[in-house]
Amino acid sequence: MIKLKKIRRANDEIRCEAYVEDCSQPVPLVFDIKNKDFKKYNLPKGYEWCESHIHHAKRYFASVLDKDEIPSERTIMWY
Repeated sequence: MIKLKKIRRANDEIRCEAYVEDCSQPVPLVFDIKNKDFKKYNLPKGYEWCESHIHHAKRYFASVLDKDEIPSERTIMWY
């Protein structure tokens, strides 16, 4: 599971705070709309295994690029 909070679009970027699994430390993410990829980010210590969580967030942001408005929060779960 990944929770995306404080999602906002500005210019050619989508920014948010991502919370992976049960981690209380946010991961600042910046999605470059032109490249359709995240700029450099660091997962919290002990959560390095959550790289796939970031991939789910990337797929979500790529899917909302054509929308005029995007929600300020999103929870993504899978199993």
